Amino acid sequence: MSDEEFPMTGGMGDMGDDSDMDMPSGLPEGVEKEIITDAPAGNYKQPKSGDEVTVHYVGTLASDGSQFDSSRSREKPFNFTLGKGQVIKGWDLGVATMKKGEVAKFTLSPDYAYGASGSPPAIPENATLVFEVELIDWVSKDDLFGDGGVIQLQVAEGSGWKSPKEDSEVRLSLKALNMDGSLIEDKGSMEYVMGSEILGIWGKTVEKALLKMKKGEESKLTCNNSTYAGDSHPDGLVLELKLEEVFEVTDVSPAKDKSMMKKQIKEGEGYEKPNDAAKVVLNVESAQTAGDLAGFAAKTLEFTCGEGHVCDALEFAVSAMKKGERAVLTVAGCEEPQLGLKSSEKVILTLELTSFEKAKDTWDMSEEEKVEYGAARKDVGANLFKAARYQLAMERYKKVADLFSYIDNYKEENKAKAIELKKACTLNKAACQLKLELYSDAKASCSTVLKDSANNVKALFRRAQAEFGLKNYLDCVKDVKKILELEPNNREARALAKNAQAGQKEEDKKSKGLFGKMCKALGKGPIPEPYKDKTFDFDEDEAAEENDGEAEAEAPEMAQAAAAGA
Repeated sequence: MSDEEFPMTGGMGDMGDDSDMDMPSGLPEGVEKEIITDAPAGNYKQPKSGDEVTVHYVGTLASDGSQFDSSRSREKPFNFTLGKGQVIKGWDLGVATMKKGEVAKFTLSPDYAYGASGSPPAIPENATLVFEVELIDWVSKDDLFGDGGVIQLQVAEGSGWKSPKEDSEVRLSLKALNMDGSLIEDKGSMEYVMGSEILGIWGKTVEKALLKMKKGEESKLTCNNSTYAGDSHPDGLVLELKLEEVFEVTDVSPAKDKSMMKKQIKEGEGYEKPNDAAKVVLNVESAQTAGDLAGFAAKTLEFTCGEGHVCDALEFAVSAMKKGERAVLTVAGCEEPQLGLKSSEKVILTLELTSFEKAKDTWDMSEEEKVEYGAARKDVGANLFKAARYQLAMERYKKVADLFSYIDNYKEENKAKAIELKKACTLNKAACQLKLELYSDAKASCSTVLKDSANNVKALFRRAQAEFGLKNYLDCVKDVKKILELEPNNREARALAKNAQAGQKEEDKKSKGLFGKMCKALGKGPIPEPYKDKTFDFDEDEAAEENDGEAEAEAPEMAQAAAAGA
């Protein structure tokens, strides 16, 4: 045989076509595979269409076992682009099923080799061929935009599983070269926000490539025309790109309004995060703001999660961190006396969660322990509410209520305590929601209690307050009337009813004015009186206060009424 490599293409009509081939996960009849040597442990990836693969092979005729070609005898591996028709069809299909380091034997029928005509003189007509193939390595290549404009070549593999998303923040290094290798620009290492425009025309290409890359991965991006390279480089250019870090950015604000944004700058250990009542050690390394930070002092804080020993920003941030994680926390205003920090402007804090000791997980607690724990956390919530820490208090109440979602198998004594704790915490959660003007949530919380306790005055009153906040005045009055049937002398309910009555009258006035304008525009009249629901009428004598008519002067503000009985 010739010392030249055996021609692996041709002999099968369209087999030399450069179009992509379908790369099925299984193999068709006519392509038999037998694994001779498994890939080393940890090698689970397989090459894909467009990748440049490197193999060693030995080819023999199935009929008599005679060898017709071997890269091993030449001591030179064979390279080709997978799935592009550069080799016989059986190779494109078979090698796509292999892993790095694997050795396999493929038996190919004529339809997947050189067909009826063969490849004389070495391969006769209608020959079945046997190839022993070792997949040495491959270089991942992608046609980024599917038009040949940018080819991404993987130079070095990354690690981990995370790839950037369309709104991620990353650190990358970027270098632009002419096609001859001469330097155009070296941007060095830089932090980059996906979707920004600081890379100009190269940004689209860089971001498309980054979406497929892992931390530490290096790629060469060959931009073949001015569409991707820019008008100043009509012949194209090469971008050398390395993804150095993927910053995980999380909105840790309870309202998810981006008022507290945590950017991970160093990954933590494992997967566990501090739970409620965990003891944590948090190092606050630095603070930045546009205002005066003269009183700030870096400090290591030790505290119990969820009890309000530190400001809300640190409470919510630490619950989303892992041991050893470093993060940058951006807060829309922050006050923390332990750090000498008080600013109404944006503050950027650098944090490290040094260590934490988890509290016992609730699923590991006995029912007695759960009841005791729930009562203790309810008290924590009460203290937070008194300190106007409504978000933190609401979280404590919610966790206790959720703890007792299923208590059917509890002992009767524990079940009764759990029911009372769940009801009290659900109502107190509603009080927090009213303070935070989360009226729909407060209404839902109260309705949950009223399903099992239809005459619960506290639930009726707080739902009435929520309806008032939603301007559902008729529904507000409906709940108030129920309260007054149960407690005729409830002054707060009467005051709320009068407020709702006034609110409804104002709404009727607005409706009448709007309707009048519509009729005037249409040239019609007279204007009918707005509809009045008779259930809304309150008897003036019934609504009067026993103590010198002080109700009107003492009608509580909604925020004061919300705290009643918390």
